[in-house]
Amino acid sequence: MIMHSRKTIAVPPGATIKEQLNSRHMSQKEFAIRMDMSEKHISHLINGKVELTFDVAQRLESVLGIPAKVWSELELRYRERLARVQRELNNESESKLAQNFPYEQMVDKGWIGSAEDESAKLRNLRRFFEVANLNSLYNLSILKPNSDSHTLFKAVQEQAQKNERQKKIES
Repeated sequence: MIMHSRKTIAVPPGATIKEQLNSRHMSQKEFAIRMDMSEKHISHLINGKVELTFDVAQRLESVLGIPAKVWSELELRYRERLARVQRELNNESESKLAQNFPYEQMVDKGWIGSAEDESAKLRNLRRFFEVANLNSLYNLSILKPNSDSHTLFKAVQEQAQKNERQKKIES
């Protein structure tokens, strides 16, 4: 499955497999038989729903004549780009949430460092709240959907107090 964000496109190795099948006028059914795999697994492989393992890479080398190393590298590149796409999509979602925080007040109070760009701001907010993704604040019940500015500031104050208590314990 091809995934994309504004900056990155992740194309599964299955797209290359599909091109190879088309150029050879080979059906997925025949290919599945040649690969000694189920049609369903081949379909999932082509659509990027399952990882291309080293075993599959070796089978692809036997059936299509393209070295296993090439298939493994395509899979690695796909997974890296998929992670980047997901991170970029998460950042877009987090950026909307981050805009609602009283960031400058937080900086003025010394609770958080100043930021030169949006990604630094997101990193600082994640570190402040001790989360990998700001949207986790909803799952932790720190925020509720459509929280107003007063609720956001209260959540920030409570987290600042928690952070201060933690610093005292660690000292």
